Amino acid sequence: MKVREEPLRLLAGAAAGALVTAVDTEQWPDLRARVAAVVAPGLSDLVSARLDEARRRLVAVPRVRLDLARSEFATEWRGSIHAMLGEHPEAAGPLRAVLAEVSPDLPRTAGDFGVPDVTSAVP
Repeated sequence: MKVREEPLRLLAGAAAGALVTAVDTEQWPDLRARVAAVVAPGLSDLVSARLDEARRRLVAVPRVRLDLARSEFATEWRGSIHAMLGEHPEAAGPLRAVLAEVSPDLPRTAGDFGVPDVTSAVP
């Protein structure tokens, strides 16, 4: 059975949303490192560096553009995380666990998104 895209896309959106929410908080270093380690095994240092660069650009944005910049950050990282999950769908469960620890209000399973959880299916 092929892994369905929608649960992974929604999970990527939740992760990007958590990252953009944490970007200017004390949670940033831990969340950034944990997300990178889960979605990009073997490349977590590179992904962490890219996230830090995106964060630097975001926090330098003038306040009048901040909402737009946050939206762009979330869109960019939703796509990147979705692509990484496509390569490593087995990372979906650990990513949900990271998000649940950081923000208990975020959806933790595809079922929480209103989609059956099929991410554990064999591709």
